[in-house]
Parts: sequence; structure tokens; C-alpha cells
Amino acid sequence: MSDKTGNDADKIVAAGPENGPALVSSTEEGPAAPGWLEPEVDKALTVLGLPADKLQTFRDSYIDCLAAAPRGEDLDVAHDACRRGLLAALRPAFTLSDETERRLEQALEAVETRLTADL
Repeated sequence: MSDKTGNDADKIVAAGPENGPALVSSTEEGPAAPGWLEPEVDKALTVLGLPADKLQTFRDSYIDCLAAAPRGEDLDVAHDACRRGLLAALRPAFTLSDETERRLEQALEAVETRLTADL
């Protein structure tokens, strides 16, 4: 569409950061986790003896939390918070023995240690 002067420049709408992206790009940066993290978290969660589909939401939230941990801060503190959040969410959803919960906590701590070392 042109205005009366034939000038289309007035009709262009900016698509810069101030107005949001024009299209979602697959190269946009966001929290990301290394490819090995998901299978390792899945393996850690097997100590619960529960079906993966029942744990999916908890698993995904935990992985998202680990991926979003601020790199400029103490990662151990951030990872501890993610693990405590996962355990706090699991307690009311499932009946876990103290022993099972401790085994899960130890398995998750091992995953977090590896993640910290990789960053």
C-alpha cells in the first residue's frame, strides 16, 4: 500500500528488539543444557521406580531450572535450589521413603557436579 505520495516508507513497522522479533528464530539464545543432561537426569530418577510419564513434568522443571542457573553466580547454590525444589515437589505427589529420597538426592548431586564441571 502506498500513501498519496507513493511513498511506502511510512508504512514500514520496525521489528527490532524494542518491538520484539518479527519472527521467532531458532538461533535465539535462551537457557540451554548440554545434550547429556536429560538422559542422566532420567537415569537418576529411575531410583524412584516410577513410570517416566508420571515424572515428566517434575523432570522437565528440574532440567529447566538447571539450564537457567545464572552462570555469573555460584552454580552450586543455584543447583542446590533446583534439587531442593524438585524434592519438595515430589514429596506431596509421591510417597517416598527417606532412603529412596536420599538415593535420588545423591544421584542428582552427581549430575549437578558433572554439569558444573562442564560449564
